[in-house]
Amino acid sequence: MSGGERNDRVLAGEYVLGLLEGADVDSFERRLAREKPLQDEIAYWRARFSDLDATADAQAPSADLWRRIETSIGAPRAAAVAERPGWVERLWESLGFWRGASFAGAAASLMLAIAVGLLAGRATPQPVIIAVLQTDGALPGAIVEAFGDGSIVVVPLRDIEVPPGKALEVWTLYDKQRGPVSLGLIDRAERARFQTHNLPAREDQLYEITLEPATGSPIGRPTGPVLMKGLASAPRI
Repeated sequence: MSGGERNDRVLAGEYVLGLLEGADVDSFERRLAREKPLQDEIAYWRARFSDLDATADAQAPSADLWRRIETSIGAPRAAAVAERPGWVERLWESLGFWRGASFAGAAASLMLAIAVGLLAGRATPQPVIIAVLQTDGALPGAIVEAFGDGSIVVVPLRDIEVPPGKALEVWTLYDKQRGPVSLGLIDRAERARFQTHNLPAREDQLYEITLEPATGSPIGRPTGPVLMKGLASAPRI
């Protein structure tokens, strides 16, 4: 396709979408009346965009609705640009598109966007178990969330004083014969994520946080005081 033919195809697409304005429309329509290739381009674009109008009958919007749409979109940008923007960019900035396209197509696009948003929300990973760790005073101190991919997120709910040379170590106990298993260290009370391998995540599984040396427990078992602990439960969602 030559440069001239390619430009005519773009112009025809802009015309069908309602992006041409003023003198550009007049000039294009004069050519359209006498140039068969340009008429073919119009037919091409109308066929391409016909699916947008196939879902329902087109309905004319009220003047009040247009005023609200124009207000929400805002006035055109005042600053001139060095180059003429492409027709895709102009499509989203032009009120001509919204007047030219039927509301059936707009409604279909809106429903698609809503569906994609809902599916994206449903695709957000959900924890398989949650444990609320309590202090000795039976106060909630942290939340532990374990996910199906083996990751565990610890979210402290209160400040925890960590002396110099010390760290907080997170443990889980799912098998009394094996004993506590360390999930990792955090040097202060802040949200932390750990990646575990081949560790189960079950209801009634114990999680706890102890105060240990900065490099962790030297014996692979808790040695410092237990700051908080709690049993896991599956979320009811």
